[in-house]
Amino acid sequence: MPAIGILGGMGPQASAKLYELIIKGTQKYNRAAIDDNYPEIVLLSVPIPNFISNKNELPKAKQMLIKRTKLLEQAGCTVIGIACNTAHILLPELQAATKVQFLSIPILVAEQIKVAGHKRVGLLATPITLRSSLYDEALAGIADIVKPDTAFAKQLEGYIYKQLNASLLESDRQKLKAQVHKFRHNNRLDAVILGCTELPLVYGESNKDQTVIDTLQLLAEGLLKSYFVE
Repeated sequence: MPAIGILGGMGPQASAKLYELIIKGTQKYNRAAIDDNYPEIVLLSVPIPNFISNKNELPKAKQMLIKRTKLLEQAGCTVIGIACNTAHILLPELQAATKVQFLSIPILVAEQIKVAGHKRVGLLATPITLRSSLYDEALAGIADIVKPDTAFAKQLEGYIYKQLNASLLESDRQKLKAQVHKFRHNNRLDAVILGCTELPLVYGESNKDQTVIDTLQLLAEGLLKSYFVE
C-alpha cells in the first residue's frame, strides 16, 4: 500500500498539526467514514540538533534526515513532505537520497501565489530561511518578496521558540496578528507568507484570510493531492 511520508520533529507541534490537517483534509477526497478511508501515514518525528541557532549542527542534522528519508522509502512512502520550512535548505541532498518525490513548501506557495495573481508578498520566517534563497528562487518571476526588518525578525524568532516550549501567551498571538497587519499595510503587500511551520500555530485557528498563507495547510493539501490524485 502507498503511504504519505512526513519528516517531522522540527518542531513536534507543527508535525502533529500537519498530521491533523491531513486527516481532516481526507474528507475532500472520500467520505472518510471508517479507518480504511484514510491514507497510510508514516510520521518520523526526528529530534535533530538545533541547526537554526547553531549552524555547526547542520552536517549532523543532514545525516540524520538522510537516514530517515531512506527509512520512509523502505516503509513504502510514495510522497514525502518536510514539516519545516527551514529544513528545505537540505532538500536537494534529501531528494538525492531517495527515488520518492519530495514536495517543496516554497514551490507549493509559489504555485498558490501565481494562481492568486499576487505580485508583492511578505515573508515571515526563521533567520536561516530569511537569509536563504529558498523563497527568492521559488518566486522568481512570480512576485517580489519583502522581508521583515531585524527587530521584527527577532520577535518572530521569539514567538517560534515560545510555541516550541509551550510558553506562548494569547497576548503574543494577538500581537503577531497586529504586526502582520501593520507589516502588510506599510509595505503594500498582496499577501503574507507564514514561512515557518510554527507560525500558523502562533497565528491561530482563526486564520480565514486567504492572503495570510499557511504553509502547513498548503503542505497538507499537496500531500493529499499527490496521494489521492497523482
